[in-house]
Amino acid sequence: MAEVPTLRRSIAILRHLASSNRPISAGALVRALEIPRSSAYELLTVLEELGLVVRTETGYVLGAGVHELGSSYLRTNPLQRLAQPIVRQLADDTAATAQLAVIRGWETVYVLKEQSLKSVAVITATGVRMPSYLTATGRAILAHLPKSEVLAMFQSESGFVTRTGQGPTTVKALNAILAQDRRAGWAIEHGEVTPGISTIAAPVYDVLSRPIAAIGLSLGGDALGSGASGDALDEDADTEPLVDKVLAAAAEVTSKLR
Repeated sequence: MAEVPTLRRSIAILRHLASSNRPISAGALVRALEIPRSSAYELLTVLEELGLVVRTETGYVLGAGVHELGSSYLRTNPLQRLAQPIVRQLADDTAATAQLAVIRGWETVYVLKEQSLKSVAVITATGVRMPSYLTATGRAILAHLPKSEVLAMFQSESGFVTRTGQGPTTVKALNAILAQDRRAGWAIEHGEVTPGISTIAAPVYDVLSRPIAAIGLSLGGDALGSGASGDALDEDADTEPLVDKVLAAAAEVTSKLR
């Protein structure tokens, strides 16, 4: 097989960046991968132009383009087919609206939506996009991605938009929420997408234990209390059964993907 050094080196750079939660300098890449310095800088320049890496003050991290490639892969795998009956059952069991979502770029994209006869109206139709930092499904995924990828997604955002006046408005505020969600193992939002509607979400993992999607459950706000994070709701007896159902649904989809 013919050798394509440029391609191999580019992939090696991306894989090395993916293995770290911190920015890596060009010099460190040169030493670790034994790439000529001039070649490394040329490759990094091209990868940056393509959105596959982002340059920070202390080095390089993966760019949002990498996650977009992963999301494109999702469209050709059985994720939606395998998840559909599980999401349907979750909606029926809870008399609520259940969704399956992925992240593309910095947005949450809903790829499945199932409603029960008694569920509330939610803006999560298939194909709808929302800022991932506002949605519970988006935050459930972001919380378990490498921090370097989250940094790359939002580094160029000077300010976050809100739909209802609620939700994080800076990367720092988002990181604080993601830290809570990471500890809890699930995410929640109250009225940040739709007033009066709350959503619980849990991540779905692929065979490499990477979060590639999330299952969400949306109900009227009163059904989930008024806490601001997963940690705050751990003691809510009414919420725990719903959280358990969402976690179980996400775990079932994960098991079917492995």
